[in-house]
Amino acid sequence: MQDKTNDPFMTKAKDPVNQATVVLGFIVVFIALTKIAIWTGAAEFKDYIPWIISASFLLFFAVLNSIFSLSSDDMNKYWIRSMISYSVLAIISGILAYLTSSVSFEEAGTIRWIFIVLTFVYLVFLSIVNFMKRIVSFAEREEWQAPKKRSKNRKGRR
Repeated sequence: MQDKTNDPFMTKAKDPVNQATVVLGFIVVFIALTKIAIWTGAAEFKDYIPWIISASFLLFFAVLNSIFSLSSDDMNKYWIRSMISYSVLAIISGILAYLTSSVSFEEAGTIRWIFIVLTFVYLVFLSIVNFMKRIVSFAEREEWQAPKKRSKNRKGRR
């Protein structure tokens, strides 16, 4: 699949490292907003809200990254960069959630399982998209002459 646009924004947006950086920025902003809301008394949240924010944005990264993988030219390179980006994002967001909530990964309870499930979901998303991309590229290369021959043979039998 060739990139049909020369838009520099889209070229940068397709890079998994840039995607993870942007998502990490959103995590920081949302955690900061919840902390400000708690400190000002505007809202009251559970102690583990930073873990929920981190998990939510990990899911967002998984979906976003899987969609952008459709436009990658070299799927193997994209996968490697995506896996590293996801791992680093999960670790940094987990550390950030721990530092801002004082709730450890073990104490987070079901959030721990959500992180584990999200990792498998991410792998499944990438696998499904890669499989779909292979099917489409196979269909584009196929000449589709065989179905026409079969339909002519059926008309001749009548």
